[in-house]
Amino acid sequence: MYQPFTYKPLVKVAKIIFLLLVSAFIIYKLFFAFKINTLFKNYDLIENLGSWYCIILVFAFMLLNWGLESIKWMRLITRFEDISFLTAVKAVVSGITFNIITPNQMGDFAGRVIHLQTMNKWRGSLVTVIGHFAQIIVTLFFGLCAFAYFGERYLDITLWLPIGIVAIMLLLYVYFHLHRMYQLIKHLPFIHKIEMYVNVFDRFSSRQLWQILLISFARYLVYVSQYYLLLQFFKVDIEFVPTIACIIGTFCVQSVVPSFLLLEIGVRGLSALAFFTLFSVNQEGILLATYSLWMINILLPALLGMYFIYKVKS
Repeated sequence: MYQPFTYKPLVKVAKIIFLLLVSAFIIYKLFFAFKINTLFKNYDLIENLGSWYCIILVFAFMLLNWGLESIKWMRLITRFEDISFLTAVKAVVSGITFNIITPNQMGDFAGRVIHLQTMNKWRGSLVTVIGHFAQIIVTLFFGLCAFAYFGERYLDITLWLPIGIVAIMLLLYVYFHLHRMYQLIKHLPFIHKIEMYVNVFDRFSSRQLWQILLISFARYLVYVSQYYLLLQFFKVDIEFVPTIACIIGTFCVQSVVPSFLLLEIGVRGLSALAFFTLFSVNQEGILLATYSLWMINILLPALLGMYFIYKVKS
């Protein structure tokens, strides 16, 4: 009897190969390219560590961080498909896993939408863009504040600061008027072919967009708090205001430099040193705080995301 061909075994094999490649890539980058184990080994962990309560709080904030992101994505998606908080968590951490081998967090869209049951995957990806847009606005706004802080001491900001303010205002205008942007472009000749996808931008009210922006703001504060606690743990002794300015500057550079998620480890290390060494000579502590933040906030959720990706029904 004729047996219809099924792609399920191939999909299962492809998922296994993908997860193995991600695992190998992580091991290679962490232990051979960036030599994180050597950095920890050479650091005097007895004499140069602060309170372990800092680490406990950092892990607690990690759960809060990705919990807020899951709530944000759930609020965006539930206008089109009802999903539970647990499904949103699975989607978010799966996106982190896909980000490991894709540039500029492009894998985040694919990792999230594979958990959607009824909503079109392309529309789901475009809805995810709104959440990323809100997070970028928050990051750039605080980055501008850090730029103003450092500019008073090291740069001429007479011209660039007003340009930055105008740019942030334009981004906010576009964000809160997505429906108007959609109305403007939907009459373009080529838009009718993809209108069924891009019309998602016409579905969100200003109140809903404010909620998404406030959640993004809360996530940012959590992230900054984690970094500060890790710097205290590794005894990078800098006054509070310069520390916050350096953290914000590091985040801003990391967000605007195109890179793969794993390559960001190097970007974060270099950008952190560029800022923090203006105030401290504890380079090892700076790098350990930076790398530890990445491992807690990115690596651990990515490992969990591997499991959820494997469990997705083919």
